[in-house]
Amino acid sequence: MLKDFYQAFCIRKNLINFVFGFLTYFVLFFAMPSKYTVMLLVCLTIPMISVSPLQYSIERDELSKFDQIILTYPISKKKIVVTKLLETYIFSFVCLFTLSIPIVLSAVYGYKFLDFNDGVLILVESAIFTLIMLPINSAGFMMLGNKKGTIMYVVIVCFFIIGFLILNFAIGVEQLLSISLYQ
Repeated sequence: MLKDFYQAFCIRKNLINFVFGFLTYFVLFFAMPSKYTVMLLVCLTIPMISVSPLQYSIERDELSKFDQIILTYPISKKKIVVTKLLETYIFSFVCLFTLSIPIVLSAVYGYKFLDFNDGVLILVESAIFTLIMLPINSAGFMMLGNKKGTIMYVVIVCFFIIGFLILNFAIGVEQLLSISLYQ
């Protein structure tokens, strides 16, 4: 697990990608503060960005043939897979606490275009999407490898963006947020 987090955050290329992604995340929010932006960033971006440490790890493992070497260790394949899944969940909840909650709190208390109940609803939706998308993306990367897994990842992201746009224009964010949590 430490090796994978090292590959994700200490290799210059990967670290630059993370920093650039997080800066883009905040710039988008502060440049276009609206309910649409908050829902897009919190409900779509966090579930999709959470699998990136796994992708970086698999990419490095394939380049160095470490995925074949690790099979000679006294660790079962099941433990390796569970560890990689655990890494993605840890990173996703770190992203939830460091990115999503500050954005929602800024929208609720700073810009005041969301009320507290809507903010909680958006965070719950983000957690649900994360719990749905992580196993799908993780299984795709582990079964298909880095290149085919990345293609599957891009297709899934496009599918969710199209779904978000359809929901956005067909139903509207106000209608989606009018669903009460306390019925």
